Amino acid sequence: MERWKTEYHNIQVPKEVREKMEEAVKRAQESKKKAKKRRTIRYLQSAAAVIAIVLILPNTSQTVAAAMQQIPLLGNFFKVVTVREYQVEEDRYQADVKVPEVVPESTDTIPEETKEEAQKSAEAINFDIQKVTDELIEEFKSTMEEFEDGYGDIYIDSKVLVDNEKWFSLDLVLYQGAGSGYERHRHYTIDKTTGKRATLSDFYEENYIETISEEVKTQMRQRMAEDENVVYWVDNKDIPEWNFKSIAEDQDFYVNSDGKVVICFNEYEVAPGYMGCVEFVMDN
Repeated sequence: MERWKTEYHNIQVPKEVREKMEEAVKRAQESKKKAKKRRTIRYLQSAAAVIAIVLILPNTSQTVAAAMQQIPLLGNFFKVVTVREYQVEEDRYQADVKVPEVVPESTDTIPEETKEEAQKSAEAINFDIQKVTDELIEEFKSTMEEFEDGYGDIYIDSKVLVDNEKWFSLDLVLYQGAGSGYERHRHYTIDKTTGKRATLSDFYEENYIETISEEVKTQMRQRMAEDENVVYWVDNKDIPEWNFKSIAEDQDFYVNSDGKVVICFNEYEVAPGYMGCVEFVMDN
């Protein structure tokens, strides 16, 4: 038990959600929900069981990156290539990492101004992806070196959520486990008609933070009223400091195939851990 506590407190979880995690874990007693979480973790661990420690260093050459491409040409504008892989399979530590990169396709049908904006958007997205994945990998390596008798696993991958005439949306999946697990997502959306990365201010007036926040609260209350197993931190009189108040200025979101804004929250941000990562579709 003492070893478990030590490993648990070594999980790289944001400080602002640690207290919520601890309380949520205590409350998540329903066997069905625990079983779902265990199945998720087992899946992620089995996905990492590929080979013994292998590291493919980042490739800066677009020619090499194209040769490593995991996803075929998406539409006629963007493609996603895997530019780095990191695999670990040991008794106590597992890693299954595939770092993506967004590459704009150049065609004669796309205006030069749009091409330039698309290149800028892709570079900004790739920089963010590289930064967050590097941090996660380095944390994992440090934990392996410092705690030889510990446990840990990481999983990084990506998925194209939307690629139609108007929108390109990418989901970066990040998972850390060590006794308990923590999953988070980062989303990136580009308007293919302009090449620019979408922001929430593109869809709303100046008071969009308040507008979206109130809609999120409304949907939280509606979902809880319809299903007693659904719990969000809203209108909680016992622990009011946990209640969701407002989205962040840099709130994570993406645009779905219908052109709707989807507000995204990571585990433990607005609900107990068994709820996982949650999303709310806006009527913009």
